[in-house]
Amino acid sequence: MMRQKITWPMAVGMVWLLALTGCAGKSATYPEGHPCAGTGQPRPTWVHDGGTLDGTFVGVGKSGPMEGNFFLQKMSARQMALVNLLDQVQVTVESSMELMESQAQTTDGDLSATRLATRRLRVASSLTMNDVTFAGSYMDPSSCTLWVRYTIRRDTAENLVALKQAKALHQMTYDEEAATPAQKLRWIIDALARLNDVDFSVLPKDAGNRNHFISVFTARKAELEQRVNPGMVWMLSAPEPLRSTLAPRISSLAEAHGAVFVGAPCREANDCLGQAREYAGDRLLLIKAASRMRSGTLGMLQGTLRLGCTRFDVGTGAPVATHTAEGNVFGFHDKVLDWANLAETLLDDEGMSPVLK
Repeated sequence: MMRQKITWPMAVGMVWLLALTGCAGKSATYPEGHPCAGTGQPRPTWVHDGGTLDGTFVGVGKSGPMEGNFFLQKMSARQMALVNLLDQVQVTVESSMELMESQAQTTDGDLSATRLATRRLRVASSLTMNDVTFAGSYMDPSSCTLWVRYTIRRDTAENLVALKQAKALHQMTYDEEAATPAQKLRWIIDALARLNDVDFSVLPKDAGNRNHFISVFTARKAELEQRVNPGMVWMLSAPEPLRSTLAPRISSLAEAHGAVFVGAPCREANDCLGQAREYAGDRLLLIKAASRMRSGTLGMLQGTLRLGCTRFDVGTGAPVATHTAEGNVFGFHDKVLDWANLAETLLDDEGMSPVLK
């Protein structure tokens, strides 16, 4: 039998073939020390269901390979875990926001101010990575998919959210410049109420000191109380464009009478009373205006303005005094009819005095 002689080039080729064959069988694995290298540990059950921990919110996030950038992969998985946690905490947050809006409707409060607050509180209620605890990770060596798990105790999360909301409400009294002093006062009172419910014993030490927060919030409350002086609030109910025509003059007249004119439109008494409460008024003058025009003699137009004024006790919502006055204005064109001057004349009517005081 003839034996084949193995030459040096052939030997080298066989070595390369064996090497390639061996690598082909391990193409799904990674070199030792690579982040995706298998650890030999079985896949934990929490990868699938998060795991059950009594009294604890659990968030699991996963991320596939990101072109070999292990740092970005970890950040992505951590963010997904945090979102998963927030979804669970958000149930408590939404219940709190719905209660806040429901209470505003029940008390005829200013829903626009309440909804502004709830929008801010939803943002303020978010958790960060500093608020949660790392509870394990797992890397699948075959797919290089990373799972991470973070947790936070339920009582810690709920108290932390309450504290963040209290701080947000306090900050709103400075940030929302368009809000009335009464609205700001309501926010700081709500902030103190939430703060009183916070159990600082379950929060991290860097969460702050209860006495410090109470001192700061109480000082702000006292400052706002000095700005809120109960008095007469004037409001105008009229269709456009009549309302826009009368509002500037009525605003000036309200100031002359030591009252506050609320520019927000209102139609029904309950709506107007609710807004008056937001301005901490104890009396509401509701002016209902209506106009009509008809052709007069010599081609002139005759405009008729009717003002129905009612003074309400804001505390009880009951009407106290009412008077209606009507007058005419003339002009050759509707653009020159001086409705504002006529409104001032009607409000100076002798019968209006008991209503305006």
